[in-house]
Amino acid sequence: MKNAIILAVLSVTAVSVFAGNKTNPDAIELAPIPVPREFKSDIDNPVAFDSTVTLAVDCPDANGVKWLADHFIKWYGKDAPKVESSTFTSRLSDDIEAYSIVADSSSVKIAARSLAGVRWAAYTLRQLAMARRGMFKMKGRILPTLTISDSPHLKFRAVHLCWFPELRPQQMERAIRLAALLKFNYAIIEPWGMYESKKHPWWSWPNPKMTKSEIRRLVKIGNDLGITLIPQINAFGHASSSRSCTMKHMVLDIAPEYESLFEPGGWNWCLTNRETQRTLRELIAEMHEDFGNPPYFHLGCDEAQPPSCPECRKRPYGELVCEHISGLADFVKKRGAKPMIWHDMLLERGDPRWKGFVHFGSKTTATLADTLAKDVIICDWQYSYGNMKEARNDWPTMRYFKEKGFPVAGCPWMNYNSMKPMADYIAKIGGFGIIETTWHHLRGNDWINMYKYASAAAWGTSIPAKPPMFDTPFATALRLIGNDMKTSDYLDTGHLNYQVPPGWWVDNN
Repeated sequence: MKNAIILAVLSVTAVSVFAGNKTNPDAIELAPIPVPREFKSDIDNPVAFDSTVTLAVDCPDANGVKWLADHFIKWYGKDAPKVESSTFTSRLSDDIEAYSIVADSSSVKIAARSLAGVRWAAYTLRQLAMARRGMFKMKGRILPTLTISDSPHLKFRAVHLCWFPELRPQQMERAIRLAALLKFNYAIIEPWGMYESKKHPWWSWPNPKMTKSEIRRLVKIGNDLGITLIPQINAFGHASSSRSCTMKHMVLDIAPEYESLFEPGGWNWCLTNRETQRTLRELIAEMHEDFGNPPYFHLGCDEAQPPSCPECRKRPYGELVCEHISGLADFVKKRGAKPMIWHDMLLERGDPRWKGFVHFGSKTTATLADTLAKDVIICDWQYSYGNMKEARNDWPTMRYFKEKGFPVAGCPWMNYNSMKPMADYIAKIGGFGIIETTWHHLRGNDWINMYKYASAAAWGTSIPAKPPMFDTPFATALRLIGNDMKTSDYLDTGHLNYQVPPGWWVDNN
């Protein structure tokens, strides 16, 4: 019903929302577009947004006013609008993250139910504010005449970020800051051999970038911006902490004395070795603490292989898998966090019910869907393999886990046409939320599209119309976070490291 209303409002208000006038139609340089319970924007009648303006904030949480005042100073310096607490009549939904904005010639006002709502209102204003016209150097900003009443579609809106050895800390920080600006509220960080463990220093590539001080710095940034960082460990398959196509192994390539912790070949952890469970629990505890003991912990558990270890082959492997994952899930819960796992080993490969969907388990590992505690969050990744342009409206695997009693999150990747239908489906069945996976694409056009489409899907709207020559909404967002980071390195601008491949000029001139 909500989506039908949204579409109706969009169709009725398309001219007032998406056009300044008939001669010069404007794209809305904002992502995600607000859910238009009410959304009107008129840039042809701008209003001041500078130190001459006092922005009134109606929020029951006093931290909202303080946070906004502090961040306006960080963002705008001496040109920052003043911020004061106020009470006025506003139309808000019951959602704790709801906010409204009214900007006209008489005032600029924000109403929100929480600090989270104040943040989302601030990020909307940041993207829409532009420099005053007609000056050599900027002095203050302007806003469109604006009316917004907005709230998110899904409560849990996450990106999944992989920290590969090739990824610099600045790139990870940009990915986190950008996710927050686009109103994601969680980021799952998967360290592919980059986590510095003091308890087990052998469990990383040399000179890992995810040092304890760096993790805590990023967690602090995330907490300030409204995005909670969640650690992940690969507790079953992917034990190499490398992509399968590289055949690298974080441990065995450099420290082969730890071979007994892994299945022969190193892709899975060895589940009959008691030292495996002990080691993983110690790593989980250390990571969880470094991340500030967040409310969730992701255990991975995808894409495992049948055992070739003679000890693991003595028992039904499904029993071993169930004991292993259930034991780690219980350990996470005792630490006060909710465990998350990927879904694919819980669906039997070859089961006709899952034809066309991701399912990599065996008959025995699939029994985990019946034995695993029902408070474990199932992260169902469905990528429309073979047809990334496919648009689906139904996901029987997600319905299966929901009917089993699990919280289930939908996890798209680059299947852009299915992102909004997937988010709508999750909302329809009362699912947990959406997790946009990015893997090795934190650069380039795929990064842009993954963030844009997924943030819009999670928020409940379609992506804004793309300008014909230059993606100004995404460029604006990248520039804002670059300014926050005080970027001065060429590599940390734009969405590509280089405009031409390194060495191209030497080889072609």
